[in-house]
Amino acid sequence: MDAVKSRLEKLREDKSPGDDNLSPRLLKMISKEIAQPVTILLNKSMSEGDVPLDWRSANVTPIFKKGCRNQPENYRPVSLTSQLSKVLE
Repeated sequence: MDAVKSRLEKLREDKSPGDDNLSPRLLKMISKEIAQPVTILLNKSMSEGDVPLDWRSANVTPIFKKGCRNQPENYRPVSLTSQLSKVLE
């Protein structure tokens, strides 16, 4: 539980929330309260070998790099995943 709490407290607040709309700032602020339930979820996930679907889904957005905006190769994909999946990493 201490490791999960520590990982929650180290989330970068300047990152965007994923599909679940849980901002890292919120998760960081309530890390003491949610450390135990998140630990239970992580342990269950590891024992069953299955990660919750919400933690696996991502919004992929093209971000312009440089050059002509009409060329697809001038974009790079950025994936917005759940901040709770960052704790699992």
